Amino acid sequence: MRAILTYHSIDPSGSVISTTEDTFRRQVKWLSRSAIKVVSIPELLALGDDSDAVALTFDDGFTNFEKAVGPLTDAGFSATVFVVTDCVGGTNSWEFRSGASVPMLPLMDWHQLSRIHEQGFVVGAHTRSHANLSRLSGAGLLDELQGSAERIGSELGMRPEGLAYPFGATSPAVVREAAAVFAFACTAEFRPLNVSDAAHQLPRLDMYYFRDPARLDSFGTPAFARYVALRGRGRRLRSSIAGAWRRRK
Repeated sequence: MRAILTYHSIDPSGSVISTTEDTFRRQVKWLSRSAIKVVSIPELLALGDDSDAVALTFDDGFTNFEKAVGPLTDAGFSATVFVVTDCVGGTNSWEFRSGASVPMLPLMDWHQLSRIHEQGFVVGAHTRSHANLSRLSGAGLLDELQGSAERIGSELGMRPEGLAYPFGATSPAVVREAAAVFAFACTAEFRPLNVSDAAHQLPRLDMYYFRDPARLDSFGTPAFARYVALRGRGRRLRSSIAGAWRRRK
């Protein structure tokens, strides 16, 4: 089985974007002792569905990513960090505009991002402002995508290959525009990869739902597939309800 595993913040708050440092270390240790390969997203896409492999991603670029650097480096793993370019060095203020119940957290600045890039971690784009791209079109949409890629190129001297859609929000038009700028893009759809997945509509597994060690121990089994399917249905239902509520407002 192939999957993209995603984290946000390494902190003890217990919020839906948070993983404790102890849990993260345990998960990295589990991966390092397993037969599962940890590879980059392009490498993962090149493998067949009969491979047991994962890629690791972190959304937003919080300063507490530095708590993940040691365990990942010790295990010989890399990861992709998707950053909100206009918010680098600031905080996750977009979460409070959206009404999410998460902690206010600082984001890495460009110096810190340059350092982790030099250490072998990959920096990708999470747009300029963490906008809901499905609500944008034309120049506004292109500015969020192209503008974030250009800023990373200017600051780090490399063009980002990947994008993570903020809030997982997409539309056919968003996917088309993303494909014109990036080699791949990640959604928030909760499931493993399969061979038919388009490069700009990649699903991921949010590691918040694998805090229980037994969940990871079942990786690749029918029990794991049932758990993922159940969680995926729950997330789709909540997303549908939230979308309907926003439209009513």
